Amino acid sequence: MTKTILNIAFGFLFTILACMPAKMMAQDYQRTPIETEQSAVSVSVSESTLHVKNADRMVLEVFSITGEKVYTLRIDSASKNIDLANLNKGCYIVRIGKYTRKIYLK
Repeated sequence: MTKTILNIAFGFLFTILACMPAKMMAQDYQRTPIETEQSAVSVSVSESTLHVKNADRMVLEVFSITGEKVYTLRIDSASKNIDLANLNKGCYIVRIGKYTRKIYLK
């Protein structure tokens, strides 16, 4: 009896979802604020200078490959150049809000 009720419920749910217009279903999966934030932040590196765009009032964190936090800064403008010459050459992980990227300092 319980199986019959479950089968009816799943059948009903499937019928509703199958008849729902694709546009209505797509609305639930539109860009979330996290995705918008990630696409807005831009990071590039030249030599030992980190160029950050669209990260106003966000916190920048730099981690070594071993996971040790080696640098932290609150970004105070839409575009910022950060000199990381005091860090050793090599690979690092940069995190700004939900945006994460691997960089290499020369």
